[in-house]
Amino acid sequence: MFDEVAKVKRIGIIVSILLASAAAPSFAKKAELSDADFAFEHVSCTGAENEIRVIVSGVKKSVGLVTVDLFPNREEGFLRGRGRIDQVKFAAKAPFTKLCLHAPESGLFALSAYHDENANGDFDKTGLGLPAEPWGISNNPKVRFAPPPVEKALFNVAAENGAHVNIDLN
Repeated sequence: MFDEVAKVKRIGIIVSILLASAAAPSFAKKAELSDADFAFEHVSCTGAENEIRVIVSGVKKSVGLVTVDLFPNREEGFLRGRGRIDQVKFAAKAPFTKLCLHAPESGLFALSAYHDENANGDFDKTGLGLPAEPWGISNNPKVRFAPPPVEKALFNVAAENGAHVNIDLN
């Protein structure tokens, strides 16, 4: 019973993302960042091995939380709660929210992010099932009628240098 409810909820979230992306304006300007932009200080940044420095762009208001999920290089579980390796939540700061998280090892990983504007801990949807809160995926792949495969969102994390990732919210 609980597995069926969880499955329906997962499918609903994925469908919501897909429908919202089809309706999202294609003229939105994406942030162009340099390596210097990733030289920020944040309580989550420790300089440890495999550190991923993340800039979430397109945060419209400094309210609520920005949630970022880390996923392994596996199609199974990508964009699903049970498939994530780690999750961090920090106060949203417009127009960019900057934070760090750490991969368990070097290699290929993917991220997803959303702006939990009301800080209720959920990725809210409208009555039609469309996302009511901004979201994004690493590498900012175009999302049409299906979630992107994990390979479109993968980036490399190196032990010494970590990774720099920008996620543009839709």
